[in-house]
Amino acid sequence: MVRLHAEEGENQFFIDYPQHGSPAYRAGLRSGDQILKIDNIPLVEKTLRETFRLLRQPTESKTHFFVLPFGQTEPKDVFVQRERIHSESVEGDYFDSDGQVFCLEAHPRIGYIRITLFSGTTAKEFSDALERMAQRGAESFILDLRDNVGGDVWSCMLIARKLMAPNPVSGSVIVAVRDREGTERFRHRHFVLVEGSQRSTLPMVVLINGESASASEILAAALQDHHRATIVGTRSFGKGIIQSIIDLPFRSGILQLTDSEYRRPNGASIHRKRNAADSDDWGVIPDKIIEFSETDQSAVMAYRTLRSNVISTERLAVLDQFRQKIIKERGDEWEFSGTAPYYDPQLDEAIRVLLDPARQE
Repeated sequence: MVRLHAEEGENQFFIDYPQHGSPAYRAGLRSGDQILKIDNIPLVEKTLRETFRLLRQPTESKTHFFVLPFGQTEPKDVFVQRERIHSESVEGDYFDSDGQVFCLEAHPRIGYIRITLFSGTTAKEFSDALERMAQRGAESFILDLRDNVGGDVWSCMLIARKLMAPNPVSGSVIVAVRDREGTERFRHRHFVLVEGSQRSTLPMVVLINGESASASEILAAALQDHHRATIVGTRSFGKGIIQSIIDLPFRSGILQLTDSEYRRPNGASIHRKRNAADSDDWGVIPDKIIEFSETDQSAVMAYRTLRSNVISTERLAVLDQFRQKIIKERGDEWEFSGTAPYYDPQLDEAIRVLLDPARQE
């Protein structure tokens, strides 16, 4: 899998992210590489849609890329064999020769797991990440749910059970379902915590932002209400409705009916209703609010994506080139600094929370 973006105002196409282990990655394509030609067709006058059309060809066929690798001056030919691949929804901090590493490179005792969305395989991927994180000796960890718009709620429930146990104080509810009148309409057994399952008890911080929605809000709210984690970042999106889909007669269409909503364990609504004010009770408000401009966030995400695609022996030189590029674009006052391994003030705050001596007492 390859994600592309086009530079604004120019017909220049760059690779955002070749999934690790995918045909593109195995062929040598990396984040930041500029694609000049696809199958000998120059892209200088192509739109992004036309470029994607060139990429969408039958499985098992081969594509010829002519690319300018990031940080280099000489283009090269890359041949990619198309295959059906599985898109992973759980990511670590970086890659080494053995694959994903679920601990921070600059703080190897702090684990790092990012869930990009909740799919049918996310719970299994998360369990594997916890195990690999523990094998590296993690003493605490960060769960990054930023820009996670939700997905499979059942996977969210399984992950919650991996992190929390029922107790007399906060109870066993992960999320409640309420109808339009505000009364509990039905109860799902998998919406509650259970005794006896194997779980992680490591101290943790959860990162969220304004794009964290639905299942990611359910998980963050449960962790907050059960006092299991410190939440850092900005207020979540506020999407907590449940819709029933009804097929109309004679295949004339479908009807989406909003009939209930999710409520967090403390009873507050997750969904942001129309015309809701900031002072109203919706979404998840972090314990520590760290504002983050969209401009800085886009630069950080690009830097982090590039970093996760570069193997250890190449990383420092390539990342320094990207760092200088960002500083040149933003100005000298824009600095990569802090405790985090790259500029990310929200991650930096999460690290400070976990390294706080008061937590060790």
